[in-house]
Amino acid sequence: MFLKKRFPIFYKLILVLIVINSCQKNHFELKEGDILFQDLDKDSIDSAIEKVTKKNQQYNFTHVAIVIKDQNDLKILEAVTSGVQLTPIDSFLNRNLKNGKPKVVVGNLKPKFKVFTKDAIKFGKTLIGLPYDSAYTIGDNSYYCSELLYEMFQHANPSTTIFQLHPMSFKDLNTQKTLKFWVDYYKKLNKPIPEGQPGINPNGMSTSPNITLVYDYYTQKVLN
Repeated sequence: MFLKKRFPIFYKLILVLIVINSCQKNHFELKEGDILFQDLDKDSIDSAIEKVTKKNQQYNFTHVAIVIKDQNDLKILEAVTSGVQLTPIDSFLNRNLKNGKPKVVVGNLKPKFKVFTKDAIKFGKTLIGLPYDSAYTIGDNSYYCSELLYEMFQHANPSTTIFQLHPMSFKDLNTQKTLKFWVDYYKKLNKPIPEGQPGINPNGMSTSPNITLVYDYYTQKVLN
């Protein structure tokens, strides 16, 4: 009689522990210095970026940003078409959803590079309000998303290159022909296509050996 009464309670307790453990396993909290890789596929320019940037085997990112502390709150520092700005975390995560889940993956710098994060963020805050770099050229007083992070960490320690620049290409990865989108895009800017010029993109940054991808918001899984 004692076992019959206690046995169901035992299994209920086990079930509760399993649920708690599952919640803890999937729970993830952002912290300052986290780098957010985002898959945006809402605009034609995002599609054009996807077609010409190096493809990760599992992901295809078109945007990148960094988590910073703004007074007592965490916010996203990013370069978007309106310029370098701070964005609320919820607004960033909900910018592009699939099945109601953010298409965002969190990356961390390897430990030996994290020491530069504080100075990088300090410099990044001074860039807020500067315009977006619509021509995707390194070295001017405007910034596109991955250029912003590149310049932040280069400024923090010029002797250490955390993210490598590579020759940019605006050619379709499959046909090796310049996409019509980019021909028209740079024609409107009245600028030549910077084919072969040094640059950096979110996909390339995400595959850097100095980055570890740690959490996928879409699958809600810890990666490392």
